[in-house]
Amino acid sequence: MSVDIILEQDLKWREAELASLKRLAINATTDQVAYRALLRAMWALLYAHFEGFTKFCWDTVLDHVQSKTIPARGLDTKFALLALEPRFKNHRANLDSTSIWSFFEVGLPQALLAAAEFPDGARLKTESNLWPNIFERESDRLGIQCDELHKHRSRIKALVARRNDIAHGKKMVIDTLTEYHEYENATLCLMHELAIKSIEMIDGKVYEKKPPPP
Repeated sequence: MSVDIILEQDLKWREAELASLKRLAINATTDQVAYRALLRAMWALLYAHFEGFTKFCWDTVLDHVQSKTIPARGLDTKFALLALEPRFKNHRANLDSTSIWSFFEVGLPQALLAAAEFPDGARLKTESNLWPNIFERESDRLGIQCDELHKHRSRIKALVARRNDIAHGKKMVIDTLTEYHEYENATLCLMHELAIKSIEMIDGKVYEKKPPPP
């Protein structure tokens, strides 16, 4: 199955869940308790899908690159660094001269010749809260920049902050469905752009090391 179909299917089921809650909220406008509870639930679910889809896009890109069994030395620097991160992390635990020499003389050349893999230690992290700066930092490790993040940074930040209030049992109120829509639209625009940038990266083989100029 192609990457664009994989990402499209994942995005569709997430959007369908959000739409189903929205329909319930529209029908519950006469019951203020149910209406406000649904708006809070929609907010929490919107954040969950934002974080989940972001991680899914990142992992889909790395899964695709790993499936190509390209030696680490044949990858663009950003991807090579991710693939080598577990080895770098292990090496940092022992920085005596003998260990450093062995790493550069034997360990690193072997790693560069081996097919690149991206185990858990080489994956991008959403951390406990996917704040805009974390989304930006981790996406940049793949070479992905999203203009929609800059357009909607304050709304994405508010999405995370208010979701935390809900998760911690605080009485955080979303007044109307119209207010929620503003944040849903901003979040979905960012998710769609991330999907497009991920597909473009894979289709364009941006992960491959570029040959030196003649």
